[in-house]
Amino acid sequence: MNRFFTFFTFYVLVSSVVFAQTDSAITTLPDTSKTNIQKTRSSNEDFQTKGISVSPSHFHLTQKPGEVKTYKISVKNDTESAKQFKVNIYDFDMNGKGKSSFIQPGQGKFSLSRWLNISPTFIEVKPGEKKEVKFTVSVPNDEKGNKSAWSIIMIEQEEPRKTLEPASKSENTVALGVIPTFAFGVFIYQNPPNVVTNNVEITNFQFLEKDTTKSIVIEAANKGDGIAYCTSYIDLTNLSNGKQQRVTVKKFTILPELVRDFTFILPNYLEKGKYLAIGVLDYENSEEIQAAKLNFEIK
Repeated sequence: MNRFFTFFTFYVLVSSVVFAQTDSAITTLPDTSKTNIQKTRSSNEDFQTKGISVSPSHFHLTQKPGEVKTYKISVKNDTESAKQFKVNIYDFDMNGKGKSSFIQPGQGKFSLSRWLNISPTFIEVKPGEKKEVKFTVSVPNDEKGNKSAWSIIMIEQEEPRKTLEPASKSENTVALGVIPTFAFGVFIYQNPPNVVTNNVEITNFQFLEKDTTKSIVIEAANKGDGIAYCTSYIDLTNLSNGKQQRVTVKKFTILPELVRDFTFILPNYLEKGKYLAIGVLDYENSEEIQAAKLNFEIK
């Protein structure tokens, strides 16, 4: 009796995408107020992984309707082998809590991809080499160009498939190949000069305690029609001894019509006692900031 031996070869594409968003949820209303506080900002970091770097990591554009401008993205290869990348444009949408999802180019309410062209759409970067990807944004000179828009440019590694030889050619042998790849997401935000970017409000401020983890959550809503670039942090005061400290500074983008919330994990070395927390929301193009306060106790 004849036997037939079949060899199966599978390739699994493993891809890691370098970008992030933040979300969570809270419920109660805070005591909010406006005050003038010294603004502090830090520089943005570029993306880098596996010896490949992409710069810059995002663009904040302010083109007027009718303007056409070209921008550059640098891709540098510090590895010992050549890397190939395809370059694509995607739109992304967000729900009310800031969770993002990809959608087809041109389908988003605030789609920038319909005004955006990329060249080239495929690059090969040799060891030690740096290549540039250019994209041109042509804002229409009509009412459509008077609103905010955004998209994401994905620089995705292309890894050629290789012939896979099974270690053993016995009956029913299955060979599994894994191809690790990675991708970079460069966010493109366009804010025309007419949009309102200073109408971001703190809508919730709450102390939470779960098991041994204590945290404070700030919820913010963008009630303007422009993209807001914000910085938030929390100042803590121990009401028993007057000691003060600042909890992590967070930088984030909040899109029009959306709500974002951010969790600040409190240090586990905080002394027991009553505390005053001041939550600060500082956004660009505004001389004032939003601040909310609450009292809580660590037992």
